[in-house]
Amino acid sequence: MMLHDAAAEWLGGYVDSFRGRNGALSPLMEVKRTHSLRVRDNAAKIAEGLGWTGDRLDVALAAALLHDTGRFPQYARWGTYYDGVSADHGELGEATLRELFPANLSDQCPEWEDILLSVRLHNKKDLPLDVPRRALPLARLVRDSDKLDVFSLVRSHVEVGRINDLLPGIAPRGGYSDELVEEVATDGRGSYRNVRSLFDFLLVQLSWVLDLNYPPSFRMLREEGVLAWIERTLPSCDRVDDFVSSVLRHASAMESA
Repeated sequence: MMLHDAAAEWLGGYVDSFRGRNGALSPLMEVKRTHSLRVRDNAAKIAEGLGWTGDRLDVALAAALLHDTGRFPQYARWGTYYDGVSADHGELGEATLRELFPANLSDQCPEWEDILLSVRLHNKKDLPLDVPRRALPLARLVRDSDKLDVFSLVRSHVEVGRINDLLPGIAPRGGYSDELVEEVATDGRGSYRNVRSLFDFLLVQLSWVLDLNYPPSFRMLREEGVLAWIERTLPSCDRVDDFVSSVLRHASAMESA
């Protein structure tokens, strides 16, 4: 059995353990279940665009599929996906996989520690400088795959007027946080601690573009029209407009790199 197939079987059973007596998952857990599948699909597109085949592709699909394992025990225990008041879901996912993923399967995978590392690091603001060189391509691919789906997920919820189902802590309307505008204008990065409104969150998402790694990831963003949608959605403001323009130039250059 390929590792990805084993991971899919295991994750399906693990997620089923959180179903209620009627067999249904809570709506937010269902969002994470389907998100995991789409991140796996994104990873397949990126990896194939990079020419990854065979075992390398198999490992990439397994890592992407398992990246949000920690979300399920997180929500079951704390009733939230906000790491700041519960647990770091990347680290919780790694711990869960170490405890519960079948050893007879993980022991047969030479890259298992790299998969666990990619799970632990997928949600960090930056990859640490001491990531082993062999693990870096996989960690980068999982981070790209995850961000691409969150871009699409946020857009779809905004367009149907249900953004608070996904992001209950933000105001669907309201202006920019001055602190966040200062951050992105100065450093090109945004912090969740300064997010107050939907527009703030979209600015943070734009800053993610500067953290994407692979040309296929930038191509997928363009083909899905995500950045053009964010540009249309954000209110005009000199410092924000400058930042948006710089992100769009970066995305265009990286797609053809």
